[in-house]
Amino acid sequence: MSKSVFSSTALLVALCLFSIPAEAQRQQQQAATPNFQNGAVWLTPAIGLRYRIDDRWSFQMDTQLRFDSANGVLRDVQVRPGFEYTLSPNWAVAAGYVQFQRYLTGQTASRGPFQDILYRARIDNLPIAGRWRWEELFFDNGTYLIRTRLLAGVRIPIKDTPWELAFSDEVFINVGNNGPGRVQGFAQNRAYAGFGRQLTRGSKASLGYELDTFNAPGIVRNVHNIKLNVVFDLN
Repeated sequence: MSKSVFSSTALLVALCLFSIPAEAQRQQQQAATPNFQNGAVWLTPAIGLRYRIDDRWSFQMDTQLRFDSANGVLRDVQVRPGFEYTLSPNWAVAAGYVQFQRYLTGQTASRGPFQDILYRARIDNLPIAGRWRWEELFFDNGTYLIRTRLLAGVRIPIKDTPWELAFSDEVFINVGNNGPGRVQGFAQNRAYAGFGRQLTRGSKASLGYELDTFNAPGIVRNVHNIKLNVVFDLN
């Protein structure tokens, strides 16, 4: 497949994700379960686009959908475009915008900027990564949420194969909000285990399991995410 055809295909897939009829989905959700239940299983496909502008700058866009496997309905859509700037072989910074479109009854859409500090290195030939993210989210009901997210991960190549194992953990801490039903401090944790491989020179895929733990006032809920992620390098 030529470079131009491959890039066009990747962009077309991303545009298809944006074409989801939001209002129809919202009506569908309103007829479904009022909120997610403890122990729910969600299917989470995601697509990422990467484009290197020059030796230091790159553009990235991630789009993620989450479906409730119990009834097959769409729960939320996340779109996150942003730019990354490389400071050194190990350090980078990034910033961008995120839109969360939620279809759970009683929840509203939110959007806002985010900022990242990124660290990547190798220890005994094992790729490790860390990320400190700061998000400012503004909701349609007039409330806001400021939170920080700390992520650490490692990839373990499987010897003599194109496959690798991946493990990560991400902690969410709310540092400011004025919305009901939100805690201050520790709010969420995501523990992930999966495997992946290079598909082509410009694409990579991974499949794994993520335990998503939500801490709300007076209750803790777990969601089991089955995650499928495909990333396209457009260069």
